[in-house]
Amino acid sequence: MLKISLHILEPYLLEALQELLPQAGICIKENEKDGDCVLFTPPYTGDFRPSLNFSTLSHPLRFLDLLAVLESLPYSQNIIFSYFSLDLREKILKNLKTQESQRLTEKESQLLRFFHQNSGAELLKETLLQEIWGYHPDAETHTLETHIYRLRQKIEEDPNNPQIILNGKEGYYLTDVK
Repeated sequence: MLKISLHILEPYLLEALQELLPQAGICIKENEKDGDCVLFTPPYTGDFRPSLNFSTLSHPLRFLDLLAVLESLPYSQNIIFSYFSLDLREKILKNLKTQESQRLTEKESQLLRFFHQNSGAELLKETLLQEIWGYHPDAETHTLETHIYRLRQKIEEDPNNPQIILNGKEGYYLTDVK
């Protein structure tokens, strides 16, 4: 976990970071104790967590320097689930049975990564809308259902009888079918 004081970030840079970092799997949270900004990565299996080393960056902080650091983070660029491999950087989904590949949208990739990070847990619709799209929990939209439908068309052998992305009581979850 890395702390960085907010005062060294220009407002435009902080706003850009808040948009960019979730795409890299990194969250920004405020530390209640000292008001600093804490940068960390979502939970991974094992003890390894990549971190940002701001000491290597010039001051004032240059956005292009930060982008270069983010791109070099050693977090996994591939996730494996069921009989698929997803290259998160290229957004290429490969069926390991048939060796066929297809491109996913940014949101489809983010959804699969979020499901994978929460291995097997049912994710509430409100949580998915908030984490992936930044929507307010009370927002009324069919965005999630549309994306789940499109993902099922791409990964399910029979999209009408899903075996990988399943409906829960109040959300969805990813199974680990082999």
